[in-house]
Amino acid sequence: MDSLHRFSFVNLPVRGQWVRLQSTLVEAAQYKTYPKPVSALLGQMLATVAMVADNLKFSGAVALQSRGNGALRRSLAECRNHGQLRGIMHLTDDAGFPHHGDDIGAWLGDGQLALTLLPDEATDMQPYQGLVALESSNLAGCLETYFARSEQLQTRLHFANGQNDNEQSVTGLLLQRLPTAPDASDSDREAADDAWETLTALAATVTTEELSDLGVETLLHRLFHEYPCTLQPQTALEYQCTCSRQRTDSTLMMLGKEDLSDLLLEQGEITVDCEFCGKRYRYDGQGVGRVIDLLEEDNSSSSNPPLH
Repeated sequence: MDSLHRFSFVNLPVRGQWVRLQSTLVEAAQYKTYPKPVSALLGQMLATVAMVADNLKFSGAVALQSRGNGALRRSLAECRNHGQLRGIMHLTDDAGFPHHGDDIGAWLGDGQLALTLLPDEATDMQPYQGLVALESSNLAGCLETYFARSEQLQTRLHFANGQNDNEQSVTGLLLQRLPTAPDASDSDREAADDAWETLTALAATVTTEELSDLGVETLLHRLFHEYPCTLQPQTALEYQCTCSRQRTDSTLMMLGKEDLSDLLLEQGEITVDCEFCGKRYRYDGQGVGRVIDLLEEDNSSSSNPPLH
């Protein structure tokens, strides 16, 4: 089962997260086939939004998305309700599987990467989007800079893509330096600074094999056994698409009655495929008629606003 754990160091302003995804990547790979580096990047993006969402105090969605003119034209990784993940990568048809490795800037070309927070309606908060500067060759480095600039949090982030039980996996390890208590003494502040330097240096010694293979308790003990650590219960993560018949109806309604009728006459039926999960929605004559009825009801209500 895919999962995420928070952890904190006793009497130190340092928190951390560990996340491992495997079944999520298996689910995503059922519907799209990517070059290995792109698949690895998608896994890291999904791990990122899972960690960001876990720290939010509201429900909604966290999205990490990109666009560019390189081989990777568009990408999206999303986490909803703290544990429901989905993601997709759009490559150029003539990408030719370039040898960019994990260099996200090379994959995007002249592009942008953005982190978006989308609170649900009940939260009564405005969406927020921050640009993630592509100043590092890998996603971890770009995100470290983003957290330092946007949230004033020193951050260290490590990813490892590997194979568990012959299936692809990604593991993420994050450390963040929290603000020191306002009433802390100078000696306490200095001790916290020293501990942060030591903990990040220890984290930097982790090998790809250790991070991708070891469980969270074993890994934390191996890296930080001299620093008492509190591990929180796991948060379960899963791949889950948001597509539905209702959403597909709304998409078709945007075509209008005439185009829907012409398309049905030309093809005999209308099919809509979800690009995330591959589910196909079919509309025969009766189904298209139902959508047209919905469209006419919607147009009628729009042209006759309620009286106040």
